[in-house]
Amino acid sequence: MQITKVCCQGCGASLEVDEAIRFVTCNYCHARLEVVHDTSTTHTKLLEQLDQRTESLARDIKVLKLENELERLDREWESTRQAMMVRGKDGSVSEPNATSATFGGIMAIVGGVAWMIFTGSIGFGPFPLFGLVVIGVGIFGMISGNRKASEFESLRSRYQARRGQLISEIQREKLVSR
Repeated sequence: MQITKVCCQGCGASLEVDEAIRFVTCNYCHARLEVVHDTSTTHTKLLEQLDQRTESLARDIKVLKLENELERLDREWESTRQAMMVRGKDGSVSEPNATSATFGGIMAIVGGVAWMIFTGSIGFGPFPLFGLVVIGVGIFGMISGNRKASEFESLRSRYQARRGQLISEIQREKLVSR
């Protein structure tokens, strides 16, 4: 075993260490030190500095993970949003809307009632019953449209809440690492 003299990076005290030793604590200032054996010299490094760098890297990695999660959340939301869009007869696309679903259902019901009144008054036999089918389709459309709009709003609220949480966490981690 060969004993080497090194200088404490915390207080400057002279320390004697065995060449096989990798870590040591200074007897004077109690600094935790790493003993570095290079080809030509042996010296010490404060472990606190390494700990600080390690903590900084860990925060940077955490920020990257949070940013990746935010990007994944945005991609998933956009995919879900596109799948739930309502397509019009003219090719237009819009988000599900309870007001539109209710208005469309009411229009179908009014149309069905008008059909029944019109065809019944001029004596078209069984044709007024077609108005009941139109009324049924209007009611079904109104209920399913409102359900879809409610589900869409619920999913959007959860997405926005989670997105806000992630952004807050990212900002908090970036402030800590400064």
